[in-house]
Amino acid sequence: MWYFSSPEWANKTALVQQDKQLTYQALADDVTARKNWLMAQKVSRVAIAMDNTIEWVLFDLACQAAKLCCVPVPSFFSPQQTAHLLNESGIELMLTQTSNSPTNNDAIDSPFEGVYVSRLTVQNKPQIPTGTNKITFTSGTTGNPKGVCLSTESQLNVAHSLADAVALKDVRHLCLLPLATLLENIAGVYSPLLVGGTIVLASQEERGFSGSRLTQPQQLLALISQQQPTSLILVPELLSLLVGACLQGWKPPQSLRFIAVGGGKVAAGLVQKAHALGLPVYQGYGLSECASVVSLNTPEQEDQASAGAVLPHNQLHIEQGELVITGNLFLGYLNQPESYYPQEVRTGDLVSLTNGFLSIDGREKNIIINSFGRNLSPEWVEAELMATGYFRETLVFGEAKPYCGALLSPAATHITEEQIQQVVSMVNQHLPDYARVGTWIPLEQPLMTIPGMVTATGKPIRDKILAYFADQIEPLYQDTFLRLNTASGESL
Repeated sequence: MWYFSSPEWANKTALVQQDKQLTYQALADDVTARKNWLMAQKVSRVAIAMDNTIEWVLFDLACQAAKLCCVPVPSFFSPQQTAHLLNESGIELMLTQTSNSPTNNDAIDSPFEGVYVSRLTVQNKPQIPTGTNKITFTSGTTGNPKGVCLSTESQLNVAHSLADAVALKDVRHLCLLPLATLLENIAGVYSPLLVGGTIVLASQEERGFSGSRLTQPQQLLALISQQQPTSLILVPELLSLLVGACLQGWKPPQSLRFIAVGGGKVAAGLVQKAHALGLPVYQGYGLSECASVVSLNTPEQEDQASAGAVLPHNQLHIEQGELVITGNLFLGYLNQPESYYPQEVRTGDLVSLTNGFLSIDGREKNIIINSFGRNLSPEWVEAELMATGYFRETLVFGEAKPYCGALLSPAATHITEEQIQQVVSMVNQHLPDYARVGTWIPLEQPLMTIPGMVTATGKPIRDKILAYFADQIEPLYQDTFLRLNTASGESL
């Protein structure tokens, strides 16, 4: 058992959920019990549709031990997306926390407390590359999620690289992201288990989430303070929340030694501000097709302006600005045989590499071409705005327009429109004229609280956001004299 590599760990605490704790010995025994039960069911594909619980981790590991294909079901998926996931992957057995299964198939008895089981009828046998142990579904930018097929080996390669790179002692990791998120699954569960760490699990309600949306920030902050973790994994939105909370007087626990942030570009200024406030933040980069993390900053090897040093399980090169990765890759996309066993992954990310550190400049498909024919990456401008610490979210637009606009979600309710204008003007002074923000809209509610606007890791789904706010955006460009002021360097 790879997660029980040292006899000295037998009585160490592996998993914690409220008042329940499992030692490493109990973890091994419980995984074996679930492995044997799963094998007796004579199935190949198992879906886990549960919150962050001990049972989620046990069944995930049991699927590995039984060499079954595990398919995590994100709680934030719509009923249509969940139905698509179940159908596309040909799920035979579904594990839930309630008897209200999202399927109409037969319930069967479960010997495990708090776990409900449904046996599903497979309509069409899926096409899955040989060696697939997990299918992680990306929320992507379209209605139907895409299944990324991964081997156990590729996942553990990443987990080992992370454990070696971060090199924390006496790990106590608090899982804030859903376990169905591959980043939390590998970096938040597998890596701590490799070093005899303790993993703290909390429900959506305890974490202040509703689906993928953070609805009770104070609940999240209270949980972090209560659990005193040594490590966390954040998406940029949650980093902005913690920085804002610190600015308003929240004291991060002194136990924190490593906070990984990924899922989107983070400005060096925001990372520096986080460090100054007592948040040991280290930015990384990854994607599901590479079994999550590709590069990471660490206390031993850091460039705060970058997404970190490339981890040893991957190799990369750059073609016309685009990052291309080889090495530790996925096995292919579910039901797409033409994609099986790739030799490389073309990421679509525009990057630069300096002294071994990877910098993410933007997405190839997100490039804005303004009405003067100038190209710019919106992520660049967004990162500069976020670095001020005044915003919880930003989204820059301006395709075929004379100047950029932005949707801005203030980090605190007391920030006035006049203050927003001053901050935008300050940022504009450090940008070339074609990248300056000439107009903006203050958001009444964060994008992540509007269903369908962001992915599980907090990445904005740009086409949906721009369509949603189209009626507010278009009038901003009707007053053409603004072009002159934009060119002069003053924000409007």
